[in-house]
Amino acid sequence: MLSYIQIVTTPTADTPGTCLILHFDTQRYVFGNISEGTQRAMVQRKVALSKTGDVFMTGQVNWHNAGGMLGMILTLADVLATQKEERTKKGVPEPDNGTLTNLRLHGGKNLTQFLTTARRFIFRKGMPLRPNEIRNDPRASNPGANPDWQDSNIKVWHMPVEAEGVQSIASSRKRSHEEMVHEDTAPAPTQQHPSAEETNQKALSEIVTQMFDSNWKLDALVETTLHQARLPAKLFVRNAKGHIQVYKGPLPGQAENVPDIPVLVRQPWPAAMIPNLPPTTPSRQSMSYIVKSHDQRGKFNVKEAQKYAIQKVDYKVLVAGGTVTASDGVVVTPEMVLGETVKGLGFAVLDVPEVAFIEPFIKRPEWSNEEILGGINVFFWIIGPGLIDDPRLQAFMQKMSSVKHIICSGDSSPNMLALESAAAQTYKLHQIDPERFPLPHFSNVETLSKSPAESLPSPLETGRTGKTIQLSPRYLHQDDKIIQFPDIPALAKKKEVPESELLPLIETARQKCSNPEFLAMIEQVESDIPNRDAEVITLGTGSALPSKYRNVSATLVRVPGYGNYLFDAGENTMGQLRRTFGDELPSVIRDLKVIWISHLHADHHLGTASVIKTWHNETRESNPMAKLHVASHVHMIDWIREYSQIEDIGYDRLTFTSIKQFDAKTRICETGRMTADQQQAYGLEKIDACYVDHCHGALATVFTWPSGLKIAYSGDCRPSDAFVQIGQGVTLLIHESTFDDELRGDAIAKKHSTMSEAIGVGRRMGARRIMLTHFSQRYQKISALDETMEIKVDGEVNAREKAKLDEVILAAFDYMRVKLGDFRKAQAFLPSIQRLLDDAEE
Repeated sequence: MLSYIQIVTTPTADTPGTCLILHFDTQRYVFGNISEGTQRAMVQRKVALSKTGDVFMTGQVNWHNAGGMLGMILTLADVLATQKEERTKKGVPEPDNGTLTNLRLHGGKNLTQFLTTARRFIFRKGMPLRPNEIRNDPRASNPGANPDWQDSNIKVWHMPVEAEGVQSIASSRKRSHEEMVHEDTAPAPTQQHPSAEETNQKALSEIVTQMFDSNWKLDALVETTLHQARLPAKLFVRNAKGHIQVYKGPLPGQAENVPDIPVLVRQPWPAAMIPNLPPTTPSRQSMSYIVKSHDQRGKFNVKEAQKYAIQKVDYKVLVAGGTVTASDGVVVTPEMVLGETVKGLGFAVLDVPEVAFIEPFIKRPEWSNEEILGGINVFFWIIGPGLIDDPRLQAFMQKMSSVKHIICSGDSSPNMLALESAAAQTYKLHQIDPERFPLPHFSNVETLSKSPAESLPSPLETGRTGKTIQLSPRYLHQDDKIIQFPDIPALAKKKEVPESELLPLIETARQKCSNPEFLAMIEQVESDIPNRDAEVITLGTGSALPSKYRNVSATLVRVPGYGNYLFDAGENTMGQLRRTFGDELPSVIRDLKVIWISHLHADHHLGTASVIKTWHNETRESNPMAKLHVASHVHMIDWIREYSQIEDIGYDRLTFTSIKQFDAKTRICETGRMTADQQQAYGLEKIDACYVDHCHGALATVFTWPSGLKIAYSGDCRPSDAFVQIGQGVTLLIHESTFDDELRGDAIAKKHSTMSEAIGVGRRMGARRIMLTHFSQRYQKISALDETMEIKVDGEVNAREKAKLDEVILAAFDYMRVKLGDFRKAQAFLPSIQRLLDDAEE
């Protein structure tokens, strides 16, 4: 049987954590960090998750180590659903050997709590998910060599390490959920009694079951009254014949004396109904694992078996480990006919995040247990910053010099491009329009910490993506599978459009953008646009889940003199920021004022925690009085509050616009204007919002600055009259454009917008500039946009007429940067970009 362990990610700007895949013919196992960007890297590396049944998360349960976990779970759930659907079509009731039927997550303290914070936005049926939270040291009750977990392929020993001299502390306090909340209101939680802790763990496990293995049905309706129904929601009533139909009458607040009639509503899934979780505190426990395959029986020796008076049918019994009595009475045992047992080989994944863990780690009893360490030939080290040269770790490694030590650290692994397909596309776009498409920042000779990525002395080795160690049928290091540093220009030339077709289009655009008459006309027609130096950076422009070419939703707007503003933060938004800004990133983060999250779908908010944590770390010494404002639906604010008990992300330095109340007739939300102090702190005059048709709590927004700049952001939605109303006269509309026009049926069914619908919203608003984003991941190309509109200069006209005269529409790409005053220049390059992508793979 073939088995091997492979490094899938090492610390880079794209992939902050280290992840490994253990491969057996029938199953895969994931070890290490499940950080943001891990799943996208697996797509790039063509690593399939279809046979993954167990994930062993190392280190502490925090966002750095587990930020990609929730997205990976969603993908695995969809894999399971697809496999089940295919079996049903084929009439095969039972899954094949190796088919995923459930998922087990192994990790340290707060693992289950981490999962349950997602109960309002993750729900999957028929995917039993079993968290195996290791809260106590198994060596205390199991001092011998017996494994703590095993299946038919591997044995695993858990090694939880508690940091020395540090006690868990509370990172957050319970806060109110009124609009514009700014003050902490409750004391930090206290230590729990053991019996209460056990009760809480059972309650959390039950929530996980409800999230992933519920019998809830979408079409199940429950009766309530019109005034008690939680709005916005789709309401149903029974007609005179008892048939169910959609309620189309007035809602409370839309008219006087609305009768409180019986109505039917869909009941939310059970886990979403749980308002609060048991309290917890950040864990100071780091998980490591020792892993070993089972011993394999020796080869059956036919010649030896023929020496005994047994039948050939008895051979199977002996191979299976049984004994056989020969016809002459001799008892034949497996040892008499089988070759020497092949001892199982294995590895250890060791996560030491900071200095406080070193001493407890090297004192673990496993290091003196020869039975456990037998056959362990390689240690994969996941080491925190500044620890490689610690003399205690160095001495430990030298003591274990018979073992290969592979070091995966931000101090040793090169900051190479982990997502070369996206980088190659950006390189192509850079060749067309370098001003709008700067190259991503990376280094093959430096690490994330800016130290030289040098070779380490034996027995140490720098961990590289693709490094593979075969465990069976024989032990073998396969360095030929290491991913080489990508040659981006060479990759960009693959399937390249002939220069004879592309260069004339590029040259035409460049001549146009340097034409004094063209530039003068732009200056004249845009003279009334405020903040023309404001820059839009589209960090993630894809939908649903990360792909090779597009990350999920995130758009940064930089307004000089006011600050930076982030609209949505899908998974690995920080990775995109690191690649976009390089050494400039600290100043960009320090100037971040507001984060807007449109709704609680994973592709729009799973990068929020790491952005907040990065801002907190960057400003707590340089500007400790600074505040970061987060505006979203109340459930998103609840999620931040709950997660902040697991990890200190700087919750007490956040302020909120927590949106819940709205006008039932217009669906426009009550947000209020910024106070003078808030305007000074965040640069905004006001935040308007409205509910839109997509999912529960989905919001669109309009940000208004004191200068008159107005930017509207749709999030995900069908075209919305309320959004048009609050967005009248906006300078810029950023609108989702998930589907091409020919897929309008899909857009309606999935509550998204087509390209024409998005443009229509902008024209109804009178938007001066329109940026289309959130494209379906099924294609990287874009539909043709009209670039033929000439700039006209008339006399004084109203805002809507003016918008018609110089409306500019752009389609967004990852890493794209365009200033409001440069939209017309960027539009000039659309024909060449369109031609470049005409032949792109889908």
